[in-house]
Amino acid sequence: MGSAEGISAQPAKTKAEPVAPVWHTVVFIVVLLGLAILQSRASTLARASQVPTRIPTYVLTICYEYLMLGYVWLLGLRRYGKSIREVIGGKWSRWMDFWRDVLVAFCFWLVILAVLATLSYLVHFNSNAAVEFMLPQTIPEMIVWVVLATSAGFCEEFIFRGYLQRQFLAFTQSTFAAIVLQGIVFGMGHLYQGRKALIVISVYGMLFGALAALRKSLLPGMLQHATQDSVAGIAGHFVDKLRHLHMLKF
Repeated sequence: MGSAEGISAQPAKTKAEPVAPVWHTVVFIVVLLGLAILQSRASTLARASQVPTRIPTYVLTICYEYLMLGYVWLLGLRRYGKSIREVIGGKWSRWMDFWRDVLVAFCFWLVILAVLATLSYLVHFNSNAAVEFMLPQTIPEMIVWVVLATSAGFCEEFIFRGYLQRQFLAFTQSTFAAIVLQGIVFGMGHLYQGRKALIVISVYGMLFGALAALRKSLLPGMLQHATQDSVAGIAGHFVDKLRHLHMLKF
C-alpha cells in the first residue's frame, strides 16, 4: 500500500497545450512555402535586372517578417491568451542577466560555426547567387541590412522557436520532435537558396530550437541570430570585394 500511495502522490506530467488553432499553423506553413517559391523567382529576376540598390528588397523583407509576426500573434497567440513576453520567456532583471545571455549567445555561436561548417563540407554547400545578391554593397545598404538582420533575429526566433515549436510540442508531446519539425519548416522557408541550403538551414533551425528548449527563453537565440546575420552580411561584402580584387590581379 505504501508504494502505491507513493506512486499516486507523484505529480502527473503536464501536457503541452497548443498556442493557436491547427488551421492557423497549416495556413502559416502553406503561405511560408508559397512565398519561399515566389521569393526564389523574384530574386532571380532581380539579379537579372541588375537593380541599382538592394534597399527596397531589404525593406520588403522587413515588412514580410513583421507581417508574419503579426499573423502569428494577432490571429493565433493573442486569441489563446498568450502574450509576447510569455512566449519569449527569460527576463533581464539585472545587468548580470543580460550579460549571461550574451555569453550563452557567444558560446552558441561557436557551436553554430562548427556544426554548420562541418555540415556544409559534408553536403558540399557553398553560398549561392541568391545569397550573394543580397549582400550589402554601400553604407546605406549596410545600415538597412543591420535593421533587417535585427528584425529577422527577433521575428524568426519568435515565430519558429516561440510559436511553431510550441505548436509541434502540443501536437506530438515530444520536445525532440518539436525541435526537428520546426527546424524543417524553417529550412523550407529558405528554399530559394537551393536543396543543399534546405538541409543546412534546417539543422541551423534545429540548433536554435534546442537552445530555446534548454534555456526556456528566446533571448539568447535572438541575440545570436541578429548578431550573426548582421556580421555575416557586412563581412560577406568585404570578403566578396577582396575576392574580386584578387581575381583582377590575375
